[in-house]
Amino acid sequence: MERFKRGMGCCRAEREHIGLGCSPEQQLACAVTTLASRLQCAPDDAGRLLSELIATFPDRLAALLAEANDAGCVRLFIERAARACAALATKMERHAFRDQLTHRLCALDLAAFDDLMSVEWRRLRGK
Repeated sequence: MERFKRGMGCCRAEREHIGLGCSPEQQLACAVTTLASRLQCAPDDAGRLLSELIATFPDRLAALLAEANDAGCVRLFIERAARACAALATKMERHAFRDQLTHRLCALDLAAFDDLMSVEWRRLRGK
């Protein structure tokens, strides 16, 4: 069973336990493949995985968005990405996160991301 987290050596715990690891590119490939399968076979469970993948690969959003787009789940991606972005500690981190999406989302989707991110940012900070 795959599990994804920052700093992992491999998405398969048993491989990591015996010292086998994968490159970050291989880890991302596993993540995208797992996401594609989940979006197709168990879409109701895909949201949690998507949140986990965004947290694990916050600087590689294009691949995750492309998979969500292929599955017709851009709205789910936007919702999960907005939450993750709002939770980032600094404005600079939030801008870098958003910049990855600027030319990959249409204007309406980017506006939805901005709105959801702002609402979540205020909620997290009690404003």
